[in-house]
Amino acid sequence: MWKMFKTVMSSEAYWRSVLRLAFLFAVVFTFVVFIGESKFSWDVFSAKYIDNGMWFPFFRSRIMGGLVYGLFVSFVFQRRKILEARK
Repeated sequence: MWKMFKTVMSSEAYWRSVLRLAFLFAVVFTFVVFIGESKFSWDVFSAKYIDNGMWFPFFRSRIMGGLVYGLFVSFVFQRRKILEARK
């Protein structure tokens, strides 16, 4: 199990996938928040997050959430790819 973990973590494709998924997660989740909380109104969205000085925690949480999501999802996909290549 640890050998597979080390193999996946040392893969360059894994880290590219993590960063790609983290970025996409952050963009999609920001758009979902924009739709859900402000109903397509930039004024409401900017008043809540930008004007009140909450832009840094907002984007920090999106980046951290995206990285966690990317780490787990990419690990599963990379592990599956390695196991299929062994067959």
